[in-house]
Amino acid sequence: MIKKQFQKLTEILDKEYREYCELKELFEEKRELLKKSRSDDLGVLDNKIIALNTKITAANKERENLALEMTGKNCNMSEFISFAEENAPEFVPLLEERKVKICKLIPEITLLNNQNVELLKHGIIITNKMLDTIIDAFAPQGSYYNGAGKPDAHDIDMWTISEEI
Repeated sequence: MIKKQFQKLTEILDKEYREYCELKELFEEKRELLKKSRSDDLGVLDNKIIALNTKITAANKERENLALEMTGKNCNMSEFISFAEENAPEFVPLLEERKVKICKLIPEITLLNNQNVELLKHGIIITNKMLDTIIDAFAPQGSYYNGAGKPDAHDIDMWTISEEI
């Protein structure tokens, strides 16, 4: 019975790892879209990320339920390995291998996510500056009209100058 549970645990961990790898690929794709300012494709990509996150959450829940079934508590990988040493030593190398792979992947995903957040912040700053420029260009200028409500002529044409001379 315990060996079947450990087999199921390794399958769940493999599934989680594949999903994390897919998440990493999506974050890399998102980074490239942000660099190229292709905002139309971002919505589709974000929907894929959300759907994948739902799958990852389900796999985590499945692992937590299996941990409760096996040990009576929610376990991290180190606790699973300790439990395997006592109950099924043949699974220890498999669990250690999966722990290393997942522990290596998580910081990479975190870094990509942080880079994407910074790119989004930078994009917002640039967009705000562009909007300010557009608004300034098309908004009526307060100093354009004189006290009589008539436009001030900032640039005096030659005719006016020759009349005054």
